[in-house]
Amino acid sequence: MRLVDTEQTVIKEANTIGGLLKVVIPIALGMFLVGFDANLFFFGGTFILKTIKVNQILLGIAGSGFAAGIAIFSVIGGYIFDKITTRNGIIISLAIISIFSALTGFVTNQYELVIYRFLVGFGTGMIQPEIIAFLGDIRPERRQTIIASEGIAFGLGLFVAPYIYAAYSTPSTFDIPFIIAGISGAALIGAVVALVPSKYKLYQRPQKGMLEVLNPSLILISLSFFVFGIAFFAFESYYTNYLTFYGFSESSASLVFSFFGLALLVATLPAGIMGDMFNRKLVILSASAVMMVASVVLFILSPVFGIAALGTVLFGAGYGMYGNVNAFAQDSVEDAWRGSAVGFMFLIFNIGTIIGSPLMGVAIAKFGYHLAGIYVIFIPLIVSLALVAATPNVRRALLQEDMKEKLVPGESNE
Repeated sequence: MRLVDTEQTVIKEANTIGGLLKVVIPIALGMFLVGFDANLFFFGGTFILKTIKVNQILLGIAGSGFAAGIAIFSVIGGYIFDKITTRNGIIISLAIISIFSALTGFVTNQYELVIYRFLVGFGTGMIQPEIIAFLGDIRPERRQTIIASEGIAFGLGLFVAPYIYAAYSTPSTFDIPFIIAGISGAALIGAVVALVPSKYKLYQRPQKGMLEVLNPSLILISLSFFVFGIAFFAFESYYTNYLTFYGFSESSASLVFSFFGLALLVATLPAGIMGDMFNRKLVILSASAVMMVASVVLFILSPVFGIAALGTVLFGAGYGMYGNVNAFAQDSVEDAWRGSAVGFMFLIFNIGTIIGSPLMGVAIAKFGYHLAGIYVIFIPLIVSLALVAATPNVRRALLQEDMKEKLVPGESNE
């Protein structure tokens, strides 16, 4: 074996603490844009539809269009990480999200809204597996701890979005919050171009074919992610509607909604460290249990401020802990397929999210908010937990195996 020069690669850059921060921060902040845009829409959607005078049932349809864009392009994002220019894939994704997030602020009818949200989903679908695979490969022995940086950035975006929407929208306009999202995306593109090396790592030819990669651990954890996706988008799509239905003002609802992102911020890093040090599967099981408790708190009792805040904090914390599924998926496959494994996970997850939004809308119309929350959020979370429990555990990837790119000749993943 001959030693390969990796001086200009991301992997080489990340060998020092300063270099690690230099490449991790701008890449992870891509998920800030994803979270910021998503909560501008999910929090603001109730008020946007009132402004453009469209029935609230469109929340589920627009949410499904967004999820459909993510689902269709998730596998493409994972493939780009494994086979094509990683940094450029992230830059392209950021550009798509920025442009169509900004345009969301100027919609005048339901057709524009669904189209623009689908196209934002297109960029989001590509960028999620790209970022998670990128971060998960840098330091394999601390995979979820580093992936947690994207969860923190995502939570920060979720946290600030309701406040930005409430502060800069009016009863007749909502353009400024989405313009801010577009400008944020443009700034991130500049940071990635300036700070992140164009080469990522040495390309590894896979030892196994695609069917061999789809092992029981990856399949079952993906099915858990699918059912979780139903519950998560059911919660996200109609939570503001739920709060306003019970008399919350826009400012009170924005405060409660922001607690989701705040709890995610706090919980993600400790959960990542625990997953790396101990057992990812147990952390994922705990996450499902926490979110089940959250759904009971939110939908068994009427949502007065304290109860709504507690349930939202629990749901956000559980979501932050559940992020270990991505590292679990990467651990279950060989190096050459890790981006594709994450893309596959997000494909399955987002098929669930496509179902969750309209299903919640239909259930609300038929049963009311409380029973809809039990049927479409609580019960899927029970199923998700059972599937995690049935998933065969996987050993954490060995550092030596993941550092082969320094020892084995081949083509660089540029």
